[in-house]
Amino acid sequence: MNIAKILKCSNNGNNQVCVYSFDTPVGRIVAGADDDFLYVVTFEDSKNVEKTFQAISKKLSCNFVEKKNKILDRFESEIKEYFAGDLHKFTLPIKTLGSDFQKDVWDKLLEIPYGSTHTYGELAKIMGRPASHSRAVGAACGANAHLLVIPCHRLVASGSNGGFSSGLDRKEWLLNHEKKFS
Repeated sequence: MNIAKILKCSNNGNNQVCVYSFDTPVGRIVAGADDDFLYVVTFEDSKNVEKTFQAISKKLSCNFVEKKNKILDRFESEIKEYFAGDLHKFTLPIKTLGSDFQKDVWDKLLEIPYGSTHTYGELAKIMGRPASHSRAVGAACGANAHLLVIPCHRLVASGSNGGFSSGLDRKEWLLNHEKKFS
């Protein structure tokens, strides 16, 4: 989804969220932030891009504008460092919009070390839930609006890489990239 379509998701509210796109070795990323928080990082061809921006617009009652601000400048610097292999954990202030369970999953994802993986079932157990909650963990990963920053690509299925809203080839590339620099 290109920026022009994202701008149409605006809710005509009083708040402004800046959106900007960045080229990376694995595709174009679109990020959105106000002056305080990063709200979204997604590949422009990811599933549910429009739905994600509509939800942010509704929740924040905001308008999207195409420009960079201090948070997006910092994101650009950090994403370049990440792809150069120099940044292993993002430091940007983020704001997540989701259920309590989704936020718990996303918080646990932030604890998975760079260059390593967990299965969906392992993460469920770490959260104090049975491994049978692995599908719910996977669904929460699919709702993650902060790709790379909240590293859902580090969760894999038993015996395979599992799913990824931005494509399995991209997930495999990210996992190999992190192993190379860890």
